[in-house]
Amino acid sequence: MKIFALGASKNIGYIVTQHFLAAGHSVVFLLRSTSAFDKDETMQSYIQAGKVTLVKGDGLVKSDVENAWSKANQDGPVELVLFTVGGALKFQMSKGFFIETPNLTTKCASNLLQAIVASNPREMPRLVAVSSTGITKKSHDTLPFVMRQMYTYMLPSPHADKLGLERLLQHAMGRPWEENVEPNEEVLPSDWKKDYPAAGFLPNMVVVRPAFLTDGRETGTYKVSPDDFSSYTISRRDIAHFIGKRLLPEFDTWSGSIVNVGY
Repeated sequence: MKIFALGASKNIGYIVTQHFLAAGHSVVFLLRSTSAFDKDETMQSYIQAGKVTLVKGDGLVKSDVENAWSKANQDGPVELVLFTVGGALKFQMSKGFFIETPNLTTKCASNLLQAIVASNPREMPRLVAVSSTGITKKSHDTLPFVMRQMYTYMLPSPHADKLGLERLLQHAMGRPWEENVEPNEEVLPSDWKKDYPAAGFLPNMVVVRPAFLTDGRETGTYKVSPDDFSSYTISRRDIAHFIGKRLLPEFDTWSGSIVNVGY
């Protein structure tokens, strides 16, 4: 299977691609710096074997995403898209934790979805995207009390971006929007629908909502549910385990779902 990965130079995306490559799949990476894997012996072995292709570009630049998507489909169609874009958190007393580009994940997803639509594929690819728990009211209300306070006061900026991301993804999936409000216009312009087909143009998608992410070890033991549930944390390695080891063979079971994962 050919996989297109955006936001996979490190963390969850990187670990997921290691699972995919070990299973014999090939991966096309869009990277701001194609030297990201120069000192990675494992990745270099896959590059030499022709299982990994690196395309230079920025997910925030529409033409870069279009170029990467075109190259990824040159020798046969991409069958699965992995979207794991995330920004490094910074901190200021006046803002709390924030990301420098306030619409990072939303903009990258917008560029990706538009590139897919513009290419007019014979068959739409499957897509797996990583979001977060706690960004919608229902999901937020299900969090443990301590996590609700932390998400409210420490992570409003990143979660506003993730809300924009999910607005796009839920439209693409054909799911009714679960919130009573739209994302703020700094994240997603009010006229965004003009750039997309009618809802449901990319139905074979799974949105993964992890609990608060940690750098803990892979346990392989965690709860997975389409229903919101109370959870504190999940390691990045266990999210990668779910996507890389369980989700792909079970894709038909989860397709069209928003999946919550935590301990």
